[in-house]
Amino acid sequence: MRSSRVPQALTCGLAALLAAGCTGDPEPSAPSPDAEPAPLPTSFAGEAPPGVEGEVLRYLHGDSAQAHDILDDPLGVRISPVGESFLISSGGEDRHLLHDAATGDTLWEGEARFRGFDSAADGARVLSMADADGVPFVLDSRGEPVWEPQEEGDAYLDGLAVRRPEGWSAEEPHGEFTLLDADGGELWSYEFAEPEESEESEEPEESVEGGDGADGDGGAGEPVLGVPVAARGDMVVLASGGPSLQARSVAADTAGEELWTVDGEDAGLDASGPVLSPQVMGVYPLPGQEEGGGADPADGEAGEEDGADEDGADEDGADEAVVLLRWAQPEAPSTLSAHDPATGDLLWTLEEPGANPTAGAFDPAGTVGNLYDASTGVLLLPQASGEATTVAVDLAGGEVLWGLEEEAGSISPAFAFDGLVYGDSRGSTGADEQLVLDAVTMDVVGDDLSAYVEAVTEDGYAILVHDRQRFVYGPPPEEGPSEAPAGDPERGGDPSGSPGDGG
Repeated sequence: MRSSRVPQALTCGLAALLAAGCTGDPEPSAPSPDAEPAPLPTSFAGEAPPGVEGEVLRYLHGDSAQAHDILDDPLGVRISPVGESFLISSGGEDRHLLHDAATGDTLWEGEARFRGFDSAADGARVLSMADADGVPFVLDSRGEPVWEPQEEGDAYLDGLAVRRPEGWSAEEPHGEFTLLDADGGELWSYEFAEPEESEESEEPEESVEGGDGADGDGGAGEPVLGVPVAARGDMVVLASGGPSLQARSVAADTAGEELWTVDGEDAGLDASGPVLSPQVMGVYPLPGQEEGGGADPADGEAGEEDGADEDGADEDGADEAVVLLRWAQPEAPSTLSAHDPATGDLLWTLEEPGANPTAGAFDPAGTVGNLYDASTGVLLLPQASGEATTVAVDLAGGEVLWGLEEEAGSISPAFAFDGLVYGDSRGSTGADEQLVLDAVTMDVVGDDLSAYVEAVTEDGYAILVHDRQRFVYGPPPEEGPSEAPAGDPERGGDPSGSPGDGG
């Protein structure tokens, strides 16, 4: 285990750089009110920003673009990467489109409420949606259905479905829980029992009832179970509302079997106050492990056959992934702890610059604003207080590499890709510019860019904004038949798309 603290000197030079970059040519004179608007450009006259490689594949706006009409929304659109596709969302209504980044084909379109991004069982990014009646459903990055509830109240959690007790709330969290796979098949049922309040009983009563495969859950001395808050593969993480988390198996032959337990009171966190409920920040693959790769956490011996040692590390000593937890306390710096997802072993702890809000005891994993670059293992974490507004954490080593101070030109990291961080900066003139930083060193790789990088897919296709036009830039697609577009009319999807609709 290694403990680290935030460096005292986090950043330098950015304020001067941004101030210098805010001067430029004077703005052109305003056009005459009677003048016809200039036509949208159809050729890219700029330079590809750092990290973007390939060629211009198509443009998305204008009469000759042959693009989907969602891009003509008078209130604009929002474009986000998901897997190898772009999610294009209307700015004026609950209308969305999945656009194949390489080919421009429409993979799925429909009217639905976008609830946010979630994770599949292997960690891949998926879309959480709700239809016109408020019924939730989940799509993968190709528009294929991943999950829909079998019963009212079923909730999606990282590739699993959770069926909670009727009337469940965080204030009354106990009762019978059932975990199901994405197709609705039951994996494990158990009881999260209320703690015994009476101290008169000499022998503790059974506190939980395990389903098939549960090895003695609820017996004397057995830990109380909890509410599912995270999952990965055949592992589910349960929160009891106290300073501990449990990982249990949901595999067919070992359902309910305890994999590991993390207890903040025993973890050596050196907290200055009472240890509160930990928040699961996520399960992150380390460099060399693609999203969805590596051994399943529930299969503790899988790594040995692939050259890993008995501690779950590979031959080079690097763990395949980490489970990241945050231990927050009011008015005290929060602490991060990283754990081996196969064993729960503590890998390192790190004190953050300042206090961060305490999460609800049963909140699902993840926090808003985190950006992860899997190629370097660097996680950007927004901070609610302290010297830095954002810190870059090396998840393999448990160290803060750099941080953004408030006086550093108001830089807002937007996304990370392939070792680079793309951020929006506001200089002394108030104009927004894009800045590209090295994810490990924070060196400025690109500024004063001729094109703005709006989004980049995991396979390197980018949306570049230049001269009032959006261009798709990337490697030429491989020749071959395009996939048939997905859709479900009952979920707002239109299965009758055509390549021309994709732009």
